[in-house]
Amino acid sequence: MERYALILVCVCLAVPGFAQEEDRQRAEFYAAAEHFEKLSKLFRHGIELAAPAVVNIRVTQNRPAGVRTSFSLRQPAEESGTGIVATIAQKQVILTNRHVIGDADPNAIQILTHDRRFLTATDTASNEGFDLAVIEIAEKLPQSARFGDSDKVQAGDVVLAIGNPFDLDRSVSLGIISAVGRRNVPGAAGSVSRIGFFQTDAAVNPGSSGGMLLNLRGEVIGILTAIATQGGRNEGVAFAMPSNAVLRIAEQLVQNGTVVMPYLGFAPKTLTAEERRELGIDRFIGAKIDTITPDSPAERAGLKVNDAILAFNNTEVEDGPHVLHLVAQSDISKPVTLRINRNGELRNITVTPIQQITR
Repeated sequence: MERYALILVCVCLAVPGFAQEEDRQRAEFYAAAEHFEKLSKLFRHGIELAAPAVVNIRVTQNRPAGVRTSFSLRQPAEESGTGIVATIAQKQVILTNRHVIGDADPNAIQILTHDRRFLTATDTASNEGFDLAVIEIAEKLPQSARFGDSDKVQAGDVVLAIGNPFDLDRSVSLGIISAVGRRNVPGAAGSVSRIGFFQTDAAVNPGSSGGMLLNLRGEVIGILTAIATQGGRNEGVAFAMPSNAVLRIAEQLVQNGTVVMPYLGFAPKTLTAEERRELGIDRFIGAKIDTITPDSPAERAGLKVNDAILAFNNTEVEDGPHVLHLVAQSDISKPVTLRINRNGELRNITVTPIQQITR
């Protein structure tokens, strides 16, 4: 009997301790939950700001069976993608990828807006090289998206993606910027080399082409364009065109219907390991001039086929696509200096870009 009484006393003495420990754990749990609830509110606020500017694009047009786009093999049928309402050159338009609308007649392009209206396009302008298109609509569109400074984006930044995968309107996914300045992007257009894409692990699937990549302020920092995939579905490697480049191109399309870019008149190619050894280059850098257009700025400046470009205006050249990127970022009529290796001899050559209309 005394033994049972002793056990009862011990239990009674221990219960307050257990209660205090439980209270402490609950307080820690609530504190952690509160932290994530604040993050959730931040995400929700960004989505609320951006989502009204997302539209669903539906296109009826014929494409040859087996033609591969950035996302998947598509058959002749009604297709869908995503667009962003934006104000460009004081005009409200819809931005999307060119591969979403292709060469479709404006009458074959329908827009489903955030406020559930079906609108028909009145006109389009696009650039295949940059895989960008602007769509004009006669009716007033919902609010325009806000754009952030994509030059400030860095690997590790948290981002949100909004698109219409599989016709699931305004689907949101979360991820980070996996890398910036990607120039070798599977399945994307030639714009990759000229622009340098963001890579993200946010879930992106067919139908999200032309959708938003957002920072946590709800600002568009990129337009979803392509995915690297072996099965046609999300595998955590998606790519977006930086917003600053998109806006520069879109402004030209809205104002002129064409895009003018700096032009030097040569085609670069990444140096092989053997070519680097022959030139005495001990690192994986440089690009050689593969071809030169007659009477181009490059030819007039004295550049020659097989010249190895090591630097472009003091920026070290990584490879062939990097040269295309640096040319695209230069200013028309403003001279640039190329540091070249010609048969083992180093020299500087100055060449002035001219304008070229791209399609």
